[in-house]
Amino acid sequence: MLSYARMVADKVGENERGMHQLSNNTPDQVCQDDFSQAVDDAVMGSSEAYKNQMMQILSNPQVARGLRGWCLIF
Repeated sequence: MLSYARMVADKVGENERGMHQLSNNTPDQVCQDDFSQAVDDAVMGSSEAYKNQMMQILSNPQVARGLRGWCLIF
């Protein structure tokens, strides 16, 4: 879940309106309007990104081996 949250935060960081709201408001104020929409958009967009990664892993044995190697490190 932590890696997913990090991915969403990175995606939110690409949203100029959300970041502008973040830099100019208190945390309570931020959890409204543009920032909240930026988080929602990032969550919705993550579905396609993860689906794409899943298909690459499942359809390419070399990519799957690489993933298994990374899993051994973590």
